[in-house]
Amino acid sequence: MSTDVAASILFGDLRESYTKQQMRVDILRKAAERLEAQFLASVCERATKRSSCVSKEERQMHEEIRLALGRTRLQLADEIKLLQWIRRRHNMASMDARVERAERTLSLLTTTFLANSEAVKANIDLVLDAVLSQNLFAFVGASDISAEITKRYSSAIHKWLARINSLATGRTSDARMAGVLLIKHTAQQSPQLFSENVAKWNTVLLSVLSKAEITPVIEVTLQTLLLFIDAVRDIPMLYREIVSAHVPRMNQAILAMVDKNTDLTVPVLEMLEHSATWFPTLFRPSIDKAEALCLRLLDGSNSRMLLEQCQQAARCLAAFSLAGGKNTPEERWFQCMQKAAGTMRQCVDHIMCVDANSNDQPQQQFALAGLSDDFTKSIPQAADRIAAMAEVIVALLTQPTPMEISVPADRIVDAASRVAMISMRAANSKSKRAEYDLIPLLTPQLQRASIRIMAALAISLGSHMQPFLSAVARTATAIHTQQIVSPTISVALHSLLRLFIERYGYGFVTHLPYDIIVSVVNDICVHKKSHAPSTNSTKADHTASKKRSGNGKSRNPSALNTDESVHTTRIHWNDTGLAALSTVLVLLQRTPTALATALRTRIDSQILTLLMLFSIGGIEIPFASRQTLTSFKVLLYRCLEASLLSPDPWQRAIIPHAISAFNCGLEDPSPQVQKVCSEALLTIDPIVHSRLPAQLREPDNAADEKQVPQIMSACDGSTTVETVLAGIDASANGNHSESMEIINDQPLASAKRFKPSVSNSSYQEPQFAAADSQPNHQPLKQDQPSASMPTPLSQQTVSTSLASTSAPLKLNATDKPRLVQSTTPSLFNKPNDPVQAVVVTDEDDDNIPDIVMEGSDSEDE
Repeated sequence: MSTDVAASILFGDLRESYTKQQMRVDILRKAAERLEAQFLASVCERATKRSSCVSKEERQMHEEIRLALGRTRLQLADEIKLLQWIRRRHNMASMDARVERAERTLSLLTTTFLANSEAVKANIDLVLDAVLSQNLFAFVGASDISAEITKRYSSAIHKWLARINSLATGRTSDARMAGVLLIKHTAQQSPQLFSENVAKWNTVLLSVLSKAEITPVIEVTLQTLLLFIDAVRDIPMLYREIVSAHVPRMNQAILAMVDKNTDLTVPVLEMLEHSATWFPTLFRPSIDKAEALCLRLLDGSNSRMLLEQCQQAARCLAAFSLAGGKNTPEERWFQCMQKAAGTMRQCVDHIMCVDANSNDQPQQQFALAGLSDDFTKSIPQAADRIAAMAEVIVALLTQPTPMEISVPADRIVDAASRVAMISMRAANSKSKRAEYDLIPLLTPQLQRASIRIMAALAISLGSHMQPFLSAVARTATAIHTQQIVSPTISVALHSLLRLFIERYGYGFVTHLPYDIIVSVVNDICVHKKSHAPSTNSTKADHTASKKRSGNGKSRNPSALNTDESVHTTRIHWNDTGLAALSTVLVLLQRTPTALATALRTRIDSQILTLLMLFSIGGIEIPFASRQTLTSFKVLLYRCLEASLLSPDPWQRAIIPHAISAFNCGLEDPSPQVQKVCSEALLTIDPIVHSRLPAQLREPDNAADEKQVPQIMSACDGSTTVETVLAGIDASANGNHSESMEIINDQPLASAKRFKPSVSNSSYQEPQFAAADSQPNHQPLKQDQPSASMPTPLSQQTVSTSLASTSAPLKLNATDKPRLVQSTTPSLFNKPNDPVQAVVVTDEDDDNIPDIVMEGSDSEDE
């Protein structure tokens, strides 16, 4: 019988024995519990009686229960020991089976797939997948393994290590690539193998770096070295053996590779950054050469700088400032910051044609090459240097430091402001016209540098940035007011505003001009394109309408259901709209009262319109906008939730619309949208009650209603509430008529529910209801003289408009509703038409119909 079959049989027997033994233990445990209950009952019974009253049979039964309980407890202890032994045997058999499987897999990979160096490239994917998925090296050093299986497994491990070391030092690049990858994953799976072989593996990797290798092999080798050094630096027993011996050699080797292959610049800079941060003392011999490399990448001498290289070089320069030297790390950091700000100011002066020698205080600068005399080369190079120095400042501010450092915040804010206002001040400088025309081409790059500096200040300084919020607001205003603003800069500016509003709230918003907030709201308005019928089809329809059919009736072209007569709507958004929507969300969450009522109404109308159009499928989304459709919907729902949780005192009652929108979002195919809508419904549930209005407001005649009980008590209940209110209103208006015409309709509902409707039809003049469509007036009692009063046309308009709402309304002749001042009534009814119609306005000029929410106090203002 083979070993596999024997192992499976043994495993099955142990598993069955374990199950049976567990059942026996459970039975004995229940028997012991039952005997304990009987024993306690017997003890309690004997305690209630005197010793002379206990019979002999009771004593004998009590003794038998005690002995049976003791025997059961001893038997239960023995069975539990047996169960634990079976469990250990079960675990050992299971571990042996898994280790044996891993041993066979390692032997197969070593002798079959890695034996031939020529076929390694074709088999490396299969080998890596097997190593990663089966965790073949997790059993190294395990104790619950039989001696025979442990010996075979150790032999397979030894053959595997010998083979991957041979591949790492092979002749071909493919073999070395495979060897380095296998060394990396072997070390990650087994800490014991790593500690035993890390010295040899480091030597192998450094030898790979010294050869003329292709870029992928060097990149993988650098990543593996970085992983090893990171793991070794916290192990004291390996620090002296590995770090002290190999790190200086590694620094020299990777610095020499940049001159040979420029594609390795970013990986080399990353290694230098970590080496200087982790081992500052060992990095001192290489710091001068490394700083020269970084400054060569940051001087703007290349045609156009690569952003990734620039940012990595800036991070390296920030790390070098803390590596030590003659001065303390604090002094070196401060000097590096001063040099970066000084170099930036020198480049700004060059662009604005300011003589640097005229400055009384000399500025510290980096030792960079001079700018060219040709302005077509010097001005772009100066702009590149400004962007590079901005990255250095950002890296210095965001780099973790082990000690407290004094930050010159005023100088940094001043430098950012100077950079942002270059294009505004260059026109008044001594620059020539040709040089001035070149500056707008570089404005987006300069604005981006200024925005990154201010964002880094907010992230690093926190509350210490509060004295400079006004300066930041002025800089943001300058960037916003400039005529040349690219979409990238718009997104960056929205992100900057969002960051400062999140961190400082009203302290920052109070310094912002209101025009910037309005522009942010304008950016959330998406664009609409309507595909109207072509001219030829319109003429054809007009000609066809003149033709007569056989029965003499004219043909109606609108009744022809053709594709050309259908208007389709294409709404698209971009990154600017998404960034603006995120900023509006933060405004609603942190500073809701900073938005005027009209602006809040516009935001709510835009959000609800888009969500309703999404729910009814009335939007045709182009392909460019489909990629961010889910993110756009999530932001819309979050803005709607924030608007509900922070309502304006005069805001429209949008809770019914919001609940409908959230319920529609629960049926959205995106799980993210469903999650946001479900959370929003749970959040707003406490503020929604079936017996309370959506938004409770005090009525206009609240003061008059307080006098009603006193007047009615004086009249001994002989009059009605409506008559008393009408008399009070007439007295207030100077009208001494004894009585007025009262509309006795149903009482005003406490809550108004609205159904948003969207229409693309053109505006129609309001049509007043006919006499027979007005509410029926109930005659007054005979003992109450009535006085006829003509109703003005404006009040007729009011009654006609209000009659179309879904809630029953009452209107007194003395009421002065604010709706009469409206030039465009929002509601109208056709004569004898019971169906209500809603006018859809487009106040924001974005060609998207907005939902008009009736019944609010703010819609008539």
